[in-house]
Amino acid sequence: MAALFFSQRKPRGFNYIPRYYDPDAEGREDRKKIVLGDKYRTPAQRERDAAKAAGGDAPDDNYVPGTYLREHISARRGAHASDVMRKRRRKARSIPVLIVILAAIVYFVWMFYFK
Repeated sequence: MAALFFSQRKPRGFNYIPRYYDPDAEGREDRKKIVLGDKYRTPAQRERDAAKAAGGDAPDDNYVPGTYLREHISARRGAHASDVMRKRRRKARSIPVLIVILAAIVYFVWMFYFK
């Protein structure tokens, strides 16, 4: 009984199987890289290598750790702020509309029942 009380369950395993993984397509991509070489690279990669060859600073050389993350967070905050302002404007418009509707209802009730 005491052994059951102090025993702990083993942690659950994690078995991740990629949903869209295609080993044949990945093999083709690897062979393309080998055969095409320089032509396979993206234009951004070619531009970076050309800047390095010319002796200038490549765009990645000026990288400060965390800048991409900070830019992403600030963009999300800006989007959130615009959503908040949009909701406030919508709410500010809805209150006068609600008051007008209630006034109309009260008026029609007064017209039908008290006259």
